Amino acid sequence: MKKRLKLSVLLGIGLVALASFAWDMGEPIVTYWAGPGFKGSRMAITDESLKLLKEGGFNLVWASSKEDLDLIAKWGLRAICRSELSGLKPQAKGNTDTNSCDEIKQRIESLKDHPALYIYYHDDEPPASRFEGLAADSRIVRSVDPNHPTWVNLLPTYANNKQLGLNGEIISAYREHVRLFLETYDPAFVSYDHYQLNNGWDTSNYFLNLSIVQQASAARDIPFMNGVQACSWGPEQNLASPAEPRIPGPDEMRFLVYTTLAYGAQGIYYYVYSFPRHRGSIVSQEGVPDAKYYELSKLNPIFVATAKQLRGYRLMGAYFKGYCPRGGTPYSPNAILDFADGTTSEPLPEKKELTDSILVSRFDAVNRPTRLMVVNLDYRKERLLDVTAPFDVARFDPNTGKWMHLGKKFTLDLAKGEGTLLQVGNLSRRQEG
Repeated sequence: MKKRLKLSVLLGIGLVALASFAWDMGEPIVTYWAGPGFKGSRMAITDESLKLLKEGGFNLVWASSKEDLDLIAKWGLRAICRSELSGLKPQAKGNTDTNSCDEIKQRIESLKDHPALYIYYHDDEPPASRFEGLAADSRIVRSVDPNHPTWVNLLPTYANNKQLGLNGEIISAYREHVRLFLETYDPAFVSYDHYQLNNGWDTSNYFLNLSIVQQASAARDIPFMNGVQACSWGPEQNLASPAEPRIPGPDEMRFLVYTTLAYGAQGIYYYVYSFPRHRGSIVSQEGVPDAKYYELSKLNPIFVATAKQLRGYRLMGAYFKGYCPRGGTPYSPNAILDFADGTTSEPLPEKKELTDSILVSRFDAVNRPTRLMVVNLDYRKERLLDVTAPFDVARFDPNTGKWMHLGKKFTLDLAKGEGTLLQVGNLSRRQEG
């Protein structure tokens, strides 16, 4: 069942009335970049590929034909309508040609009532100079179909000034890039990607990027989606370079899923599912799943169940115990929890992993108990955390949808990169497990 997404409005230190956003998002998004139905992929939309996607916990699939849409609907999944089907094409200028406008309108009219249709793909990582033209095309779609938004995926913080289409210090330029896109395009949700896992080290701006996009989306009361790394790519001769992307394992995927949740994302996509010239993908070009697939088949339903529990909540702070990366906040009493091994923080050095570090994100909402996302940021080591709180605490079980009472003093046993959702305060009868 689809539920209308509601988000809170921040005023000073309190939260005031909830405001409805027009788009009916339904289930939190779990999708992929480059896989079945994607242009250039060797994997077509078939019963076999859709069965594998559904069993892996994916709920949004690429489609390039009406036959694809029909098959996706048969499997109870949702579809990203590719430009070959919708007529939308990335370009520097909007579709001012009447024939082109009419063609898009006709195509959208023929698609808009299909039961599988969810969103229309529009563009990937455009510079700021293309925002006006893309917005004009999006308005054409909305004039015919206001119920299915267009999707533009934004650049990460490590984009250069030419890619952003803006001058100045790079992080300031990036913030302005995101702001201009939201102001010009008026999207239903924000999407971006950030791939930080290299052979030699993890690059430093992953959490800064999460923070920038989360804050920008919250300011407009719209959800956001995080694109995370699931493979390696690049020239064969550079495979061993410490600065080249590495193949993440199941523990790193767990870290990426839970840190995405810790910033309140309502969507996640993986780069890539299966695609030529990419190594260590979730599924091979021959359709054989790797270890990541089986871990994600457990993590993806957890993502959906947990993201639902954070709807209507506002992220108040992301607090880091141990190492604090760029964009994070050193651990604070605002995080509510005390740990037996202390709550000190120090800046994360360059090219250093978040060993022995914990993230506690605080979420508040009007007339609802505070919720906390606790994440073990060490994807190489399990953590056993002895915790005390000034109020009773409960833990969410995403597999059952129930809350379990923990009390004021408890122990959290977290696997490598794992997180858990807690609630501070008494449980309602409906919540009790």
